[in-house]
Amino acid sequence: MIYGYARVSTSDQNISMQREALSGAGAIEIFEDSGISGTVANRPGLDALLETVSAGDVVLVWKLDRLGRSARNLLELAELLKSKGVSIRSLQDGIDTSGPLGGFLLAILGAVGELERETIRERVKAGMQAGRRRGEHQGRKPKLSRQARQDVVDSVANGLTVKDLARRYNVNPATIYRVLSDAVQGVERGERLTRKQLQA
Repeated sequence: MIYGYARVSTSDQNISMQREALSGAGAIEIFEDSGISGTVANRPGLDALLETVSAGDVVLVWKLDRLGRSARNLLELAELLKSKGVSIRSLQDGIDTSGPLGGFLLAILGAVGELERETIRERVKAGMQAGRRRGEHQGRKPKLSRQARQDVVDSVANGLTVKDLARRYNVNPATIYRVLSDAVQGVERGERLTRKQLQA
């Protein structure tokens, strides 16, 4: 029997394209993991598939990277399925592990896929470092502008409470505390405003 496996990394990605392709290629049942990254070890859909297949079955995937977390993980899965007498077919990669050439190509493609992910990771890191050198903000955009953060500090110094400022800017009080904490970095410990003082 032919069983399909489909996976998308985020819940907003469309899994239907994979599902339709696998069904069109003869999959009688399709196991899915939606919104689960390939790097996550626990994948319920894949686990259910591994429990279902038996000797003579075929696991059909859209691409090999939908199946394995890394080259090593992909090869481990291939070996596990091979020990059960199950082969893997990839529609986009044109690979069928039922023959010796398919197994060899699987190992090579898995390694290439891992190299590609590492290259992307390095590019992202290099881009972030270059951004930091240019003084660009990293991560999520601050909830309050620089002018608003200065207003928070000035307002507290003039006696306004954290609760009032949270209402003014429509943010959680924790955001106001973070702004104040950032503002007093570098000030001697004894001069720092305590949470109790800020709420007074």
